Amino acid sequence: MGTSDDRDSSGDERLSLRVVHAIAEYEETDPTEIRPVLYDIIDPDALDSLFEDTQNGTARASGHVAFGYGRHEVTVYSDGRIELVEKEFPESVASTKSTSNDS
Repeated sequence: MGTSDDRDSSGDERLSLRVVHAIAEYEETDPTEIRPVLYDIIDPDALDSLFEDTQNGTARASGHVAFGYGRHEVTVYSDGRIELVEKEFPESVASTKSTSNDS
C-alpha cells in the first residue's frame, strides 16, 4: 500500500481500512492477518471515494454498497455503518454484526 496516509483529509480513518478493521474485529484477529486482502476483492481507493463529499463540498446521496468478502457479505452505508453477515448454509440463520461511525 506504499506510504499513503490511512486517513482522509478530514482526519478520519479511510473507509477501506474501517472495513478491514471491522472484519478483523468480527474474526477476532489482527487486521494484517485477514485473508483475502481487501484489494483482491474491491478497489480500496474506489471504496474510499464512494461516499466522500462531491467536488463542490456537498454530501453525496445516501446509499450503500455490498460485496462478498471471503465468508462474509459486507455492506457499507453512506452514514459510515459497516455490516457483516456471515454466509452460512441455506438452512442456517446468518449472524449479523454492525459497526457505527462512532469509532
